[in-house]
Amino acid sequence: MLFNIFVMVAVLAISVHAASYGLHAWRVEKNKRGAIGVFIIAWLTLLTPPLMWWLSAR
Repeated sequence: MLFNIFVMVAVLAISVHAASYGLHAWRVEKNKRGAIGVFIIAWLTLLTPPLMWWLSAR
């Protein structure tokens, strides 16, 4: 259980870091397509571990 919490905290930190770069790309670099791609990757990074735990418990 503690390992799952540690993994989710690490994944959350990585996802927030990626999303903050997406905001930077959107606002500063005016790269909207790249920012949208980074946002998609950040969401997938955040959603994959709980989805895998849920599917493996079935």
